[in-house]
Amino acid sequence: MYCPSCGTGVQPSQKFCNECGGSLVGASAHAAADSSPTPPAGMLPPPNLAPPQPAAPPTQPTTYPPDQYAPTAALTVVEQTSPTGYEANPWDGGTTGQWPAQSGDTGEVPLTHAFRLTPLMVAATLAGVLGVAASIVTIASFEVAGDSVDQQEFKLNDFSSNLTVGVIVAAVLLIGGAALGVTGRRVGAGLAGGAGLALAGAFGWVIGQVTAQFDLQEVLLLGGGGTFTLTTTQEVGFWLAAVAAGLGVLVFVLSLSSGGADGQPVINPFIGVIGALGTMAVVVGPLIPMNGGAFGDNFSNDFIPPATLYLRLAVLVLIGIGGLIGFLANRRWGYGVALGAISVGAVQWVTAIGESGDYPLGIAGGNVGAEQLDYAPHIVTTIGVVVMLLAGIGGLLVAAQQRNAH
Repeated sequence: MYCPSCGTGVQPSQKFCNECGGSLVGASAHAAADSSPTPPAGMLPPPNLAPPQPAAPPTQPTTYPPDQYAPTAALTVVEQTSPTGYEANPWDGGTTGQWPAQSGDTGEVPLTHAFRLTPLMVAATLAGVLGVAASIVTIASFEVAGDSVDQQEFKLNDFSSNLTVGVIVAAVLLIGGAALGVTGRRVGAGLAGGAGLALAGAFGWVIGQVTAQFDLQEVLLLGGGGTFTLTTTQEVGFWLAAVAAGLGVLVFVLSLSSGGADGQPVINPFIGVIGALGTMAVVVGPLIPMNGGAFGDNFSNDFIPPATLYLRLAVLVLIGIGGLIGFLANRRWGYGVALGAISVGAVQWVTAIGESGDYPLGIAGGNVGAEQLDYAPHIVTTIGVVVMLLAGIGGLLVAAQQRNAH
């Protein structure tokens, strides 16, 4: 009980406050009516503090104003899933961020891989190494005994002085292209495949020339009369060239596995059509008669053995296969094939125009049947080679711009 005047605690039986002397009459009745004693003024809460609100009954649902404090979904814990096969983000070094391919007609994701040995890499390396070795060692030889005595050896450049350079270029493209191909860059696989066709054509032509040389020596000896013994030998270089030619075709076949969709937009078909037309010009150009020759001399004549003619035609067929398949594929792999297929031919073409070397024959030995030797290729051949090179390089530049744009 407290004094109503000063708030000092008093006894229920007191009639006057000991502190202020105020009357306590009626204070006892008021205290009895109020069961909760009133604390002194210093102990009361501040007048502006709102009293606590009673909690809502548990049975009534809690409601909220519209669009505020909406109830959230229940928390769900899921297990970590396996990583996807997306390409690594180049901004983080290929270790964390990943995303799917941005464009492409099939959704395939182009991936790069660590360098590893594959059948393509092994075959291309063997073809290139054996090809270079064949260009160094002796290809063929013959020996004449009897009334006349003669002995000759033939190396690669004895058949055409630009062959060694052409073979080295093809070998570099074979090995370098295959190295790019095994890391996921399909243009490299195509380059190796096309260079394999070029190497096979060059060595096929050389094998045909060996046959022609042996046949020529026999004809000359028979025409000269007398007795003779002709011994012809296909030296180690001949067999190296034959194996390298076979491996070159194998490399092209192995590269076909990279010719499918690469997850990138196809290259403008117009460029591919132009390149294909250039390929046809390269194939037809060496068949056009020059300097008194006849078109039929490409298929049968009295001065070149049939096997030599067929192997010469095989050079043009292989260029045609590489150029047409490559350009019409409209993909990076295909443009690599086309450029690789014309690689040796481009070396032969430029050296024949400039007459570089002692005996620089053009593509497939140049135009046959001419009454006088002329190294300069036909204008159709020149147009074809230029168009193939421009279309191939231009197509790859367009492909690079498309990739950067995505």
